[in-house]
Amino acid sequence: MKSDIGINQRIPISILEMALLATLDGQASSDYFVELAQTEYEGENRIKKALSVMNRLTVKNELMPFLVENAELVKASLRNKNDRSLILAAVICSAYGFAYDVTSTMGKYFHVQEQVITSLVQDKMAAKYGSNRSLPNAMNCVLPMLIEAGIIVRPKIGFYEAERVEKYTDFALEVYKRAFL
Repeated sequence: MKSDIGINQRIPISILEMALLATLDGQASSDYFVELAQTEYEGENRIKKALSVMNRLTVKNELMPFLVENAELVKASLRNKNDRSLILAAVICSAYGFAYDVTSTMGKYFHVQEQVITSLVQDKMAAKYGSNRSLPNAMNCVLPMLIEAGIIVRPKIGFYEAERVEKYTDFALEVYKRAFL
């Protein structure tokens, strides 16, 4: 049985961060998310897809109760460049199993090699999710979000490297670990 990919729209990290902050402050609403989507997208269908993704990344995210409970620590972490990347990656991975699988697969290979190529990740994802048009589309959503979040870098097309960071706070590491539970 194949798993559900779920993600079909890339959300810029700046918009995700604004949506996350609104959710932490109890100010998240569909109207606000639509306004955010309209700053990036045109067309009713694109905006609806973006709204759905933003809701899943924030309001409907299983990690959100923990983040809301620790809202001040999350806000402080978002102001720290290193922690920000970890928090945002955690939000993405906890909302979408596909993003979690991509991140886990890449992490596994980064332990033994410096670079990972797109075709390797795509082959591993195809084994779990099936190989159809939605797989590369989903990868084209998730990988740019992880790059923009600062977890991975793309030195050239088709090649990815881990963004090596020396120090994260204990709180950011806890959020990241919870995203993978």
